Amino acid sequence: MVGLPSLWENVVDAEWIHLTDEEVVRWTGRPSQVTIAPHVLGGLLLAIAGIVFWTDAGPTVGTGGLPAWVGHLPLLLTVVGLAWFGVVYLDWLRLLYVITDEEVYVKHGLVSRDVTQVRLDRVQNTAFEQSVRQRVLGYGDVRLYTAGTNTEDITFERVPKPERVSQLVTELLSERAGMTDEPRSTP
Repeated sequence: MVGLPSLWENVVDAEWIHLTDEEVVRWTGRPSQVTIAPHVLGGLLLAIAGIVFWTDAGPTVGTGGLPAWVGHLPLLLTVVGLAWFGVVYLDWLRLLYVITDEEVYVKHGLVSRDVTQVRLDRVQNTAFEQSVRQRVLGYGDVRLYTAGTNTEDITFERVPKPERVSQLVTELLSERAGMTDEPRSTP
C-alpha cells in the first residue's frame, strides 16, 4: 500500500505513543474507507450540483425580476456539500488504531486527544463481527476482551479485513504466552 509506510512512521514519531526500545508497531489502521465513501460522494455531488445550478441559473435571476442575491442561493448547496464532506472525512481521520507487540492503542481526536492504551498481556480474548453487508464490503469490528479492574474492552470499529487483525492479536497473545510458559531455572 502506498500510504501505509508514512502512517507507520507518523505513529512511531507521535508523542501520544510510548514505544520501548524493542517494541515494534505490528499494525495500524482506521475504519474502512468504504464506510465513508457514500457520504464523501454525496457531499461532493451536492457541492458540484450547487456550482452547476449557480453557473446555470445565477446570471439569469437578476433579469427575471428577482433580486440578484437569489441567484447565489445554489452556492449554499456547495457550502453544505463541502461541509458534509469535511465533517465525515475529519471524523474518519480522527480515529486511529495501533497494535504493537506489547500494547494496543485507540486514539480519538485531531486537536484534542483521547488515547486508550492497554498492555497486550491484559488482553484475554479476541473476536470479530461482520454483518452480511460488512462481509461483502470487506470490513467489520474487532473486539479485544481485557482483564483487570481498571481496563476496558476495546473495539476496533469498521476496520478493513477484521479477521486478519483478530488473527494478528491472537498470534501476538500466543507469542506472549509462549514467552511466559518457558520453564524457569532456579539458582
